[in-house]
Amino acid sequence: MKSFVVTLIIGAVIVSGSIFYSQHLSSEAKKLSDMTTEIKVSVNNENYDAAKKQIDKLSKSLSEFEKFFLATGDHIEIDNIRMNLAELKSFAKHEMKSDALSKIYVLEFLFRHLPHSTEVHIGNIL
Repeated sequence: MKSFVVTLIIGAVIVSGSIFYSQHLSSEAKKLSDMTTEIKVSVNNENYDAAKKQIDKLSKSLSEFEKFFLATGDHIEIDNIRMNLAELKSFAKHEMKSDALSKIYVLEFLFRHLPHSTEVHIGNIL
């Protein structure tokens, strides 16, 4: 009976931790996505100085997020985000509006996809 109670406690801790992780991941991904939207507004207005500052801010926030995500997440997703962010920085530096916007759309997709890739679905299990 004692082992059953311990098993239930361990199960509750695992489920609680998973819920906390999912909620934190969703809120951080939304924050990063919102920052990307701000960059899109600046690029659309051809305000590249503001866009460069916002990209640096996004890069810093992503570095802080990485510490949390890489402990349990997929390294490939962060690598894809980093590559697209580096390309976005270059496009903003050279004031290449259409290329910068295409990278912004990719980043928005990747940030929206982060929480979905860690949710429990039958497709994730099989």
